[in-house]
Amino acid sequence: MTEQEGQQIQEQTERPKFFIDTRWYDEHNRSFSAMAQGRFCASCQAKIGTETQEKVPTYNQQTGRVVYETRSVPFGANPFAVIRGCCSKGKGYITTETPVLEAIFRVFLANSNQPAEAESIREKLAEWIPLTSKPHGFEPDFLERMLRSDTYYGLQEFKVGE
Repeated sequence: MTEQEGQQIQEQTERPKFFIDTRWYDEHNRSFSAMAQGRFCASCQAKIGTETQEKVPTYNQQTGRVVYETRSVPFGANPFAVIRGCCSKGKGYITTETPVLEAIFRVFLANSNQPAEAESIREKLAEWIPLTSKPHGFEPDFLERMLRSDTYYGLQEFKVGE
């Protein structure tokens, strides 16, 4: 096998990764915070605006190490942490009635917006919506088409160097 053939095979097997592009919200005059906080559970929504203590990593120049400082921040300032730590653990976070793109958006929120391939998203969706409870077409190609056609959630293809 030539080097060129090997590279072509590798390109064919590498699937694109997607994520929530928070810059997309700014470019479209929308608020990512409001969008994400709208997915908080009732308990967390009731806390929005209150002060909370959060550990924030900072670099200590004297020691050359990363240390954690405790700071007061408004609750929900980091919606990924709130959803990952609380809201996504609830039974109704993603249900059989959740529209596909909404469910995908919630998967990214629950996973701190880690770039993911369609197959990985499919696996996460199956944790909330087992195939036995409701048949669905969450095949990777279908999910990729949904992700590429999104104009509401800021779901974009992740490109290295961005």
